[in-house]
Amino acid sequence: MGEQTCPQCGADMPVDEGYPVWCAGCDFNVAPELFVYGLGGTARLRREVAGQHAVAVFEELAREGTRGRRARRTPAYVLSYALALLVHGLSFAVLGAGVWLLVGGGVLGTAAGIPLVALFLVLRPRFPRLRPAVARLDRQSAPRLFRLVDSVAREVGTRSVDAIVVDPSVNAAVTTYGLRQRVLHLGLGLWSVLSPQEKVALLGHELGHYAGGDTRHGSLVGGALRTLWLWERVLAPRGRWTGLLLGVPHRLAQSALTLLEKVTLRGFPRREYLADDLAAEVASTEAAVRLMETLFQVERIGDTLREQAAQGGDALWRRLAERVASVPPRERERLRRVSALEWHQQDATHPPTHLRAELLCRRGSSSPRVVLDRRTDRAIDRELLDQAAGLARALAREARKG
Repeated sequence: MGEQTCPQCGADMPVDEGYPVWCAGCDFNVAPELFVYGLGGTARLRREVAGQHAVAVFEELAREGTRGRRARRTPAYVLSYALALLVHGLSFAVLGAGVWLLVGGGVLGTAAGIPLVALFLVLRPRFPRLRPAVARLDRQSAPRLFRLVDSVAREVGTRSVDAIVVDPSVNAAVTTYGLRQRVLHLGLGLWSVLSPQEKVALLGHELGHYAGGDTRHGSLVGGALRTLWLWERVLAPRGRWTGLLLGVPHRLAQSALTLLEKVTLRGFPRREYLADDLAAEVASTEAAVRLMETLFQVERIGDTLREQAAQGGDALWRRLAERVASVPPRERERLRRVSALEWHQQDATHPPTHLRAELLCRRGSSSPRVVLDRRTDRAIDRELLDQAAGLARALAREARKG
């Protein structure tokens, strides 16, 4: 490693070959891409984040601490369930009216009842299903992975998952399917680059959403959102006469969907921060902070994954992990600073990543409640071997087509 002199403040700048040279004192060249392209939508994004109360919630939790705090049952939480019940109730009211007309309405009743029953069949409440084609794991095929997930679920105070779906994304998520079944979506693009305790932190965060009662992850509210999305599409006018007939119902569906989305998103900054706290509680604060540092690299990991996939071979995930592990500490710190400049978020439901990391750092050190040792970690990798190889081959085929 050599050194250069900062042209802006004169400080020494260590040089890591293959990475931007930047100054820790004055942030010279910390984000060369922003120097070329500008901050773009940063100002707009800051306003959107402020509107989601992410900054205000950060300041509150930074002041009062996160340890032991859990998500509150806010008016928005109660309203989301009330709206969901109203949506589902309206669907069944349409069915009830149609059946009533068919049974006792004579010829005219039959003529009016059949369209109502047909409308219910189209717009009925729908709950997600797991597609048969997905790479799905169960307790028989991945017992050690499920035992790990079960252990983390017990520590965060929630029920474990019923299925685990593996995909190539640089992400992880929890959702529901059917009426009460829970599923963990595990992206190998993220899982494969994490250390054992970072994997525990990831599971702690995701399962923390169940423990925190996130409404969008539940069957009732999640099903209502999917129903309203369907209503909005089906009722969209496609001509002058359908506009006269469907204009008002379509606008009502749009308004209801907008309202329910805003209500369910309202409490997300707090729930994400507190899910991070659960991750630190179960895996250690240090592991949760390192997980955040990895999330600063999500875009780069995605680019590296596509680059490595083009080379083919089942060793894709090992090569990806080695590339990410080789990133020097100074470059990781630069990416943290870039995240703060760009006001980076994983998506609209997440607070800015640098604020999440900052709140974890203020939490103080903690000991892990669940420890994933190297031997068990390798055994879990073997359980994922078939799915990992299949996904690597699929990515290689996509890369060749591209």
